[in-house]
Amino acid sequence: MGLANEMKSLSEEMFASFKGRVKDNEELVVNVEKKLQQYRDEQNKRAENIGIDAAELKKNLEEGEKERVKDYDQLISVICKDIKDIEEDVMNSKSATNTLISDFTKSRKVLADELDKQLSDENEKRLKNEQIRIAEYEIYITKISDEVSGIFKYTNEMLAKFGSEHKEMSEELKAELRKARKERFEHTQELIQTIQGRIKDISNENRMAALKLRKDLDEGDAERLKAFNGLFERISSEVEQLRKSTTELLGNYSDDRAQGAKHWAEMQEKIAAIRAGEKVNNIQISVPETKEVKPETEVATVKVMPVAVEKAPVAVVEIPVEKEQITLEERILQYINSHIEGVKVSDMEEPLHETRMKIGFAAKCLLDAGKVSKVENLYYPVKKINK
Repeated sequence: MGLANEMKSLSEEMFASFKGRVKDNEELVVNVEKKLQQYRDEQNKRAENIGIDAAELKKNLEEGEKERVKDYDQLISVICKDIKDIEEDVMNSKSATNTLISDFTKSRKVLADELDKQLSDENEKRLKNEQIRIAEYEIYITKISDEVSGIFKYTNEMLAKFGSEHKEMSEELKAELRKARKERFEHTQELIQTIQGRIKDISNENRMAALKLRKDLDEGDAERLKAFNGLFERISSEVEQLRKSTTELLGNYSDDRAQGAKHWAEMQEKIAAIRAGEKVNNIQISVPETKEVKPETEVATVKVMPVAVEKAPVAVVEIPVEKEQITLEERILQYINSHIEGVKVSDMEEPLHETRMKIGFAAKCLLDAGKVSKVENLYYPVKKINK
């Protein structure tokens, strides 16, 4: 009942000082009337000057607004053009990959008969090298998934926050998009070359190896979906606990507010009695009954929908992305803390051996979490700014 005690003490102090303020208010009223008359004369003069300045300011604002709208339209057109070029590059890469896979299927049918004849001689060798090839294939698929996820996450983040940060990031965004487009083009060329080399290596495998690989991938997808369902059940439990604690807090607050209202009503009755010329000791104060205030809205209970277990695409790997993201943020935070003079995103690209897009996204997450600070294009440790 801390609020009720504070309200009671406050009402007693206000009642004690009310009598002295009544006498001071009479003298204050006389002085205020004189000051108000003087203030009216000054305000009339100021109003004339403000009217002239306002007309000139309105004219200047209209001219400036036209120029800003023109610059904004130009910037939006450039960004739309860059995004369209990115989409074309991705579609070209997808069509080239589909063509290569189709060629691989045809070549595999032709070589199937030859592989059956060589199966008896190379069976022992393939069994020894099977685990190595599977590990390399999973690393390769994980790398492709991480690159694609990083590109989409970074693009969505920039588009979502562009409305509020376009003035500060317009020039930097242009440079980043140009370099990113060049990097994606080079990366796509390297990816095509790597796929061609990988297809030549995979063409030496038989049907049994492909079936075993698909079975292992399906089992991994089932385990990830099971972990995903467990995560949602844990989130639902935490939300239910939060709802119960919020309801209990609102009930305690309503009790304190009722006691405070009671003390405040007593003080108002006493002050009204003094103004009417009555004695405070003879006043009987009637306090209205207070009703418990219930929260109008309750915290909605989150219902977790069942997740159907389906076969996910082979290229989708979710768990490694989260671990890599956390590790990269820790590395960036350690690097920024060791350079108190401030560092740019481009300065961290070579020592961390990561692309500028990944470093920029991770640094933005650290900035939103309050772990680092940013002045213009430089990132600083938090202690540096506090000093």
